[in-house]
Amino acid sequence: MSFQNAQTAYQQTMKQAEDYRKSTGKNTNQTFTPGSASSGGTAIGSVKPGAQQKPAANPYQQNALETASSGDLTLLLYNGCVKFIDKADQAMQDKQIEDKNNFIKRAQDIIRELMVTLRTDTEVGANMYSLYDFIHRRLIDANVQNDRDVLQEARDLVVDFRDTWKEVIKKDRQERFGGGGQA
Repeated sequence: MSFQNAQTAYQQTMKQAEDYRKSTGKNTNQTFTPGSASSGGTAIGSVKPGAQQKPAANPYQQNALETASSGDLTLLLYNGCVKFIDKADQAMQDKQIEDKNNFIKRAQDIIRELMVTLRTDTEVGANMYSLYDFIHRRLIDANVQNDRDVLQEARDLVVDFRDTWKEVIKKDRQERFGGGGQA
């Protein structure tokens, strides 16, 4: 995925969120749902707040999730996926088959969430969907074959997506706010 395409997708998501807030008078992203009639479709890599959401362990985490932008939520998903892949790798190494299976399934859930939130009517979205599908299949292969190399291959792709997305957020914040906003 090219940096320019990711940046364009992120800017579209942020514009949709801002337009939604203006039209509803809301001043948080908490109720913004990409893909709703008022937002004009799901943006590439955006996350639907509230989708598969469980209460956070503490109120500060819950507040952080509720007020995060869709770009930040996508970054959290990438980070969570990497975390679960790393835990699965450790469980695989320790021969803890049930734990390995559970961690890989959680990573697969994250990839599926990223897949369903894509707008695939563009070339970039369709390409990202294909890559997500490939990652998902590699996670299945790693689980079934107990293959750490295949798991690492999936991890490397997720890390590439995460790092690209992180740079897009950082660049967007620099352009919008003139600072070096950390992602």
